[in-house]
Amino acid sequence: MREITLQEVLDAREARAAAQRQLLDRYRHPLLCLTMNIAGPLKRWGTVDLVFRAAETELDRRLQGRVLKKCKTDAATGLEGIWACDIPAPELKELAIELETRNSVGRLYDLDVIGTDGIKLSRPTPRTCLVCGGPATPCARSRAHGLDAILAATHALLNDFAADYLAETAVQALIDEVELTPKPGLVDQHNNGAHRDMDLLLFHRSAKALAPYFREAVSLGLTSDDCMPALQQAGLRAEQAMLVATDGINTHKGAIYALGLVLAALGGVLARDGDVFARAAALAAAGLPASDTTHGAQAKAKYHAGGARAEALSGFPHGRMAWAVLREHSGNPFPALLTLLSQVVDTNLLYRGGPEGLSFVQREAAAILAGPPDQYVPRLEELDNACIARNLSPGGSADLLALGLLLYRTESIWYTA
Repeated sequence: MREITLQEVLDAREARAAAQRQLLDRYRHPLLCLTMNIAGPLKRWGTVDLVFRAAETELDRRLQGRVLKKCKTDAATGLEGIWACDIPAPELKELAIELETRNSVGRLYDLDVIGTDGIKLSRPTPRTCLVCGGPATPCARSRAHGLDAILAATHALLNDFAADYLAETAVQALIDEVELTPKPGLVDQHNNGAHRDMDLLLFHRSAKALAPYFREAVSLGLTSDDCMPALQQAGLRAEQAMLVATDGINTHKGAIYALGLVLAALGGVLARDGDVFARAAALAAAGLPASDTTHGAQAKAKYHAGGARAEALSGFPHGRMAWAVLREHSGNPFPALLTLLSQVVDTNLLYRGGPEGLSFVQREAAAILAGPPDQYVPRLEELDNACIARNLSPGGSADLLALGLLLYRTESIWYTA
């Protein structure tokens, strides 16, 4: 995004006022207006838009069923949203103040409420200064703090929010993947699949234990493109945290690698734009191949399969495929799961069942996918029973489904149609 001029700011302000007048004239109900409070000539970058969209999503949820009209503006001066609501203006103002004060990044929201008389409702208490925490108005009038200090505080708030938001999204992707039921040979809500040492609660504990690592991965990507050495060290610490949470069971080692790379790449996109998959591939290339004794690594060596690192070096083509199928089916995970099972050379399947086991799961998944969608669940249950009997578990596909879910839920960051 480019720097903007004072005239553009003034023009945007006038256009917003005109839109507000039109909505008031037409609907004769109070308005709630959302913009971002960003100092300086650059009003938009990745984390600014991420915070706006998160606030917009929360407002859409809180105002559901009571919105008469919503208008949105996408301009260099910033994203803007206006809601005409069947809600009394004082109640809207309470909501606005709640959102502005419930967490630190709310200090960057500019939420105005305009009554049916066209007058903006005032706050009962003044807003605080970004830099010193005192009343904002005296600091602004006296220019007590320079632009550099204000921007540093702004970036800190935005980056903290982005790291927390994406870490929570990654944890939820892991939880949603393990709870998807049925899945052939994998832990789900019905059974433990082909695993005697794992269950649903174990995966929940493991996923939640990885939240600090996911947050660190995003923060590293926000800070620098050359973060792979630090990311690898963070990944090793995450593996230890996983093992502590699971009493030594490897639940998410593949996800630590794949999701960590993509989260760092998402941080880079938010801070400096670029292609998320190219960034993830570059990070993978910069990392040293780890000494890996996992079952997947043994199968990779024995059967000359690509494995997790090859997927990463190629920019996660199967993760992208899972995202595309999720998008095509409005987030329904079963077509994405079946597509992965039918196409991925899963080293976990190779380790447990050799080429025959891999071919069996791929063939059966392709047949289910080609059939009617209303038969996906019962036929997956049959395949689950068959995989348990054969001791087959497609753990690599499970990791890629979690990655696809993460990409699907963060596409506003990285995807441009």
